[in-house]
Amino acid sequence: MRKTRPQCGLLIENKEGRVLLQLRDNNPGIPYPNRWGTFGGQIEEGETPDRAIAREIREELDYELSDPEYFGNFPFDGYDIYMYRIVDQNLPLDDLTVKEGRKGRFFSLEEVKEVDCAFNCREIVIAYFNMFHSTNISPEK
Repeated sequence: MRKTRPQCGLLIENKEGRVLLQLRDNNPGIPYPNRWGTFGGQIEEGETPDRAIAREIREELDYELSDPEYFGNFPFDGYDIYMYRIVDQNLPLDDLTVKEGRKGRFFSLEEVKEVDCAFNCREIVIAYFNMFHSTNISPEK
């Protein structure tokens, strides 16, 4: 099913400089099943992207966001994806409750370049590392 509403996503960076991604459900009825993507989702009618990302992360990870930083809009297939980030030096994966998707995992940039990604997730993660870690990597796999 094609998305028509804007979306929002979050990258959580841990103390090792890795970012958290979600392994999507292995359900053939969803786009990009069993592939890695960001946590987040649809921005509802009348909702701001800031409020949407806080709601989505609460729903998907049972995690309360505090002042996520907006770092860019990444259009994909006719809709916008508003991306946010936080750096949480004290967040082990065991402290998160993944309530949507198969699981979460922290990835380095090199690891993200080697896995199957959903939507434009690889492009977003590469842009993130280029912006915040002074890398200069092309989004090509």
